Amino acid sequence: MPLDDATQGAVRALWEVATRRGRTPEPVPEADPWEDDDPLDPVRGHVAVVVPGVPSVVVQLHRDGHDLVLVEDVVELDVPRRDTATVVDAVLAGRARRRIRGGALSRVLGMLLHNPLPADLEVTVPSGGRERTYTAPVVLTPGAGGWLASLPTVDDAPPADGRPGPQGRPDGGTGPRAGRG
Repeated sequence: MPLDDATQGAVRALWEVATRRGRTPEPVPEADPWEDDDPLDPVRGHVAVVVPGVPSVVVQLHRDGHDLVLVEDVVELDVPRRDTATVVDAVLAGRARRRIRGGALSRVLGMLLHNPLPADLEVTVPSGGRERTYTAPVVLTPGAGGWLASLPTVDDAPPADGRPGPQGRPDGGTGPRAGRG
């Protein structure tokens, strides 16, 4: 199935990002620019670029430019094409974070409903001199890897620009406080 130039460029950009991060994506036969249309092939709504490993990432490139980045088979980030490769790069580089949802009551309910970490996955990327944040709910299911649960939370992450983080501490609130051992 020949692809439009934008989708073909997105496949190349995703391969570049993955290989730069030491990961080899699975082959994408649908992206072969020399393959003719096969009348027996079903019409596909998207082309998938699969980056195996931890975290596993599957990117569904849609012709309309509204792509889906599936992380660890349980988090679906809706991302416009302009930021798809940058979001995947941030996830593979370890810059994704969890934002815990709710208070103690929602955590207890989450445990009762077999989702012990009610949280959202946040990926913040630079885009045109500004930052864009993409967020999706983390829904833990049996068999989901520990990668998502081991991510630091948004409040734990030290700021990239060195400004004081939560509680006014430059380490983002993760180091020992003055006066405590």
